[in-house]
Amino acid sequence: MNFFEAQDSARRSTTLLILLFILAVVLLLAMSNFIVFEYLYFIEYQTLSFSLSQLELVFDSNLSILVSAAIIGFITLGSFYKLVQLSAGGSVIAQQLGGSIVPRSSDDPLHKKILNVVEEMAIASGAPVPQVYILEDRGINAFAAGWKTTNAVIGITQGALEKLTRDELQGVIAHEFSHIFNGDMRLNIRLIAILHGILMIGMLGRMILRSLRYLRTSRNNKGGGQAVLLIAGIGGALAVIGYSGTFFGNWIKSLISRQREYLADASAVQFTRSSEGIANALKKIGGAIHGSALLSAAVDEYSHAYFARGDTGINFFLFRTHPPLKQRILRIQPDWDGKYILDKSRPSVQTEGAVRAATRKQRKKTAAIGAVTGVGFNRAMNAVETIGEASQEQIDAAQLWRQQLPDVVLENAASPYGAQALVLALLIDKNAAIRQQQYKVLNDTINELHTRHVKQLQQQVADVAGTQTLPLIDLTLPTLREMTIEQYQIFASCVQQLIAADRKVNLREWVIQRLLLQHLDEQYGLRKKPIAKYFVLGSAKYASELILSLLAYLEHPEEADARMAFDLGKRSIGAGALSMLPKTAVSLDSLNNAMDELELLKPLLKKRFLQACVSCIAHDAEVTIQAYELTRAIASCLDCPMPPVLVNKH
Repeated sequence: MNFFEAQDSARRSTTLLILLFILAVVLLLAMSNFIVFEYLYFIEYQTLSFSLSQLELVFDSNLSILVSAAIIGFITLGSFYKLVQLSAGGSVIAQQLGGSIVPRSSDDPLHKKILNVVEEMAIASGAPVPQVYILEDRGINAFAAGWKTTNAVIGITQGALEKLTRDELQGVIAHEFSHIFNGDMRLNIRLIAILHGILMIGMLGRMILRSLRYLRTSRNNKGGGQAVLLIAGIGGALAVIGYSGTFFGNWIKSLISRQREYLADASAVQFTRSSEGIANALKKIGGAIHGSALLSAAVDEYSHAYFARGDTGINFFLFRTHPPLKQRILRIQPDWDGKYILDKSRPSVQTEGAVRAATRKQRKKTAAIGAVTGVGFNRAMNAVETIGEASQEQIDAAQLWRQQLPDVVLENAASPYGAQALVLALLIDKNAAIRQQQYKVLNDTINELHTRHVKQLQQQVADVAGTQTLPLIDLTLPTLREMTIEQYQIFASCVQQLIAADRKVNLREWVIQRLLLQHLDEQYGLRKKPIAKYFVLGSAKYASELILSLLAYLEHPEEADARMAFDLGKRSIGAGALSMLPKTAVSLDSLNNAMDELELLKPLLKKRFLQACVSCIAHDAEVTIQAYELTRAIASCLDCPMPPVLVNKH
């Protein structure tokens, strides 16, 4: 199952989730009505009823409608409240589980290890680097949370950092990236929000029952006993309904999440080309004293989102959100001897540098997957099929690429102040007059000290940015997300003013501006999350024509060649209705509106469109870095991370 099929599968799972939710609500309504009228029958006749014919004696259709409306309203409000609460993305979930963000500038060796693993996986796959949160739990566990690849976060326990080797961590992180690429994060958040309304009924019932102790102590009249009885009846009924809701919630979670865990395990093996890492991580969970336990009060609410079971309570086998450890390990390693790895010692982090040094020579032999001037034809044509994947060769290349970056670039990428300076340095013009004007803009908008910092970084960034602008932006994004909203607004203003300094926007500037502002505006709530609604490419016909025409003209200066490239692109996906726009009609001013339209395509349509883009730029079997990186930028804006070409400087 590739990226787009997995995304489409997640969308269908959402439909299944809604149907199961409706079924659960119907059953809860039936149970609620039964409990209410059973209670009324008991009050009237001082005995319980065991037949519907007897309940008809106290049945009131208006009361039934009122009870049903109240339950539906309560569930709806609870679900809507949770959906709004989680609208900010995965950071909210991480914080509710007690996680704290790992500063990119941290000197802790364990922090550096996990940050490097996450960065390498993200860069290798072409995805923005997620922020990392640490949970102080001693169990071995992890999770990925967020609405899309651009606002995902990775959470991992302190126990996992201390007990897992680098290869085992890589297997766990590959598993979580699979959830990111497969659309499971969005599905998980919807599952949390929808089920929250059902679970809140039980929470309300328990609150009412707990309040009875206060009523008993203050009772001083004859009607007090009846009031307590009434409140106890209401609280008990809501608690029973709530426990039933928990039953249905666990059932729905189990139906949806277990197979997706198997898929994520298989994808982790595919990414890392090794079953040892993730299999040994699972074996260590089985042999650890704390297992995969999480101690947060919210652990049950997010139970389906973890790498392994977060709760330690007894659960029915069929309703577990995760398959048993033994089954997961046997699917990865069929010849496993059944023995877990006992928790004996903590992996040494001191050997990290030695391991990298020992393997650097070998990795240099395999990491040169691109050339400065162009991209291999086969690699370009297969780019769409590799979206949402990160092979071990790409991970090795990403690690080597990161090691080859100047120390000053890595150091600045690790702090919000330095990351801002890196991005601003990318936008400094080569023309001396324009450059001076840009420096004046920076002096007026921020301060001279910050401007001097940008000047110092300019040359270092220029050496990298020629062919590696997108990976560099991806490296800075998690740090930029640490800014306050006020800091971000000033930074965004600087970006726009630097681009406008020469009163024109070139393609490279547009890419930087679009990627940064789209991803970060969503992070800071300044841009609405698009909802895919187009089932046919014709719904975004003009946008498709504009982007394909731009790529054709960019890669093929001769108009005849450009037209042939455009025709090949549209024929490759059977989109005969698309017409090439004249060169005068292709402007960067209309690109943003076109990208906004294309974001509304369903996942499988995005695949078709991106395949047309790749066929267009590969028309003459020669693909330039510029055209490939523009296609990657388009794919990133569509939340379809395309693997980069990481140039080996040696």
